[in-house]
Amino acid sequence: MNQERKRNNIFQLIIIVAAACLIHGIMQGVHDNYGIMMNSLTSVTGIDYASISFCIGVGALVYGFSQPFLGMLALKKSNTFVIMLGIIFTVSGLIITPLCRNFFTLLLFFGLILPFGTTGLCFGIVMGAITPVLGEERAAYISGIVQASAGIGDALMSPGLETLISKFGIQAAMCTLSIPVLVIIPIVIWIASINKKAAVAVQTKSEKPASLFSILKNAFQDRDYRLILIGFATCGFNMSIIESHLFSQFRSYGITGETASLTLTVYGIATMLGAAGAGFLGVRYQMKNVLGCVYTIRVLISLGFLFLPKSVPFAFIVTALLGLSGDSTVPPTSGIISKKFGAEKMAVIYGFALIGHQVGAFASSFLGGVLVRAGLGYTPLWIINMCLSAIAAAASFSIHKDNITVHQS
Repeated sequence: MNQERKRNNIFQLIIIVAAACLIHGIMQGVHDNYGIMMNSLTSVTGIDYASISFCIGVGALVYGFSQPFLGMLALKKSNTFVIMLGIIFTVSGLIITPLCRNFFTLLLFFGLILPFGTTGLCFGIVMGAITPVLGEERAAYISGIVQASAGIGDALMSPGLETLISKFGIQAAMCTLSIPVLVIIPIVIWIASINKKAAVAVQTKSEKPASLFSILKNAFQDRDYRLILIGFATCGFNMSIIESHLFSQFRSYGITGETASLTLTVYGIATMLGAAGAGFLGVRYQMKNVLGCVYTIRVLISLGFLFLPKSVPFAFIVTALLGLSGDSTVPPTSGIISKKFGAEKMAVIYGFALIGHQVGAFASSFLGGVLVRAGLGYTPLWIINMCLSAIAAAASFSIHKDNITVHQS
């Protein structure tokens, strides 16, 4: 009987992790493909590249600033409630964005509503939904697997979106993209039912939830959290270059749209390997050192963009390296935060760290559009990225040892 129960528990664990990966992967499939949508939106809406870059930059800020507040909403309501909210906003943004014909409506739906929706499906919220079943110990390395699922969005949805846009246009493509988002609904209902008892058990043991101010005050008093914020802000700058400008940058080298979208498939596969690998390395080695090494790799990648000749092989190699170092910052970052402050507060504190991440994302999204319009190209972005990555590496290596749990009240 005990053996059968154990088998059932393992099977349930596998299914719930797979469900979480699917939710997060679909969200990233929307969030990471704004760059592919840009050129088509320019022609359909009549709005210039720099203005659409600004909308993506605003969306990056929305994605960051709304995370701690949605994390608090998840504490008060539930993580599944927030995910359902995210689905509604994401689908609305996808369907209405191609219909926009002026800057302000595009800003509303592409820059505010759509990114707010994807925030409700973000890593911290998804992990919060399944942690009651996993427990903190398992969550440490499973977080790497869940983050790795972000690669699904690039490996499968990037070339699919490019094909849909080229054959049927941006409106049909974005409406089609809303279908997998709607598929999340029954999955969320199932997760809510299967972890209900575990969630109730956690709630009955805990005190009344602390306020957002007190949670963040405790976090900012921690030196290591401040160092994490420095690193994560530079991470956002790097990631938004990939999400917003890399596709167009490869096209500027004379690479076809089909080949450029294929490089994003390589990026997605590499992202999965990098994130999963970082999760497992973080269990074996100091997470701060794993994090510092990832940022160091980004310095080397930036040097490659500055000095190596640009070609199709270069595009594939550098995109693979960008993928390996892309989402691999998330498992060690979230792991350090979870160990220091507790898994139940992770969505809020990690979410606030993402504000810095998205401020960096806004900077590179907007700055890239301005530089291209000014005729300066993408080189200045990679120079800035190299310097910021070096700062992030130094900050990460300076974090105290992270193998001791020191939850703060």
